[in-house]
Amino acid sequence: MDIAGPTSRRGMAAIAAGLALVAATGDAALAQGAPPGIEDFVRRFRAAMEERNADGVAALYGERALLLMPEGPIAAGRDQIRAVYARNFAAGTVKMTPAETRADGDASQTVILWIWNVEIAQPGGDPVRRRIRAMLHLKNGPAGWQIAADLYQVVPAG
Repeated sequence: MDIAGPTSRRGMAAIAAGLALVAATGDAALAQGAPPGIEDFVRRFRAAMEERNADGVAALYGERALLLMPEGPIAAGRDQIRAVYARNFAAGTVKMTPAETRADGDASQTVILWIWNVEIAQPGGDPVRRRIRAMLHLKNGPAGWQIAADLYQVVPAG
């Protein structure tokens, strides 16, 4: 199975520039050159995270998606992924600010690399600050863009 797909350098540059603009401005409508629907996907993902909406985040994953986490087991399927986000949101107030966004793909599949600055408010304690790097493999199907696989890690300090 070919998962890479052909993409021209010009196309990759347009996608990366458009999504970087989305990350910098927060205005999904400004992304130019991205495959159709990617700007909306980015906007919906960010909104669901800001709203701490585990159902909204999980809806952006395919039914058989995988979430690979450095500090836990693999979450397989939308229900397990929803549970992970619900648990994380319940642990404290999470503020995620995208620092960098890159994408490469075509109209059928795309890979997004996100770097997020995360602040987790702990009840009765100091906030925890982390820098997170995530790579998402998205597929475009009848339900639109959905995450097929999501791998993230905490960026080491230094």
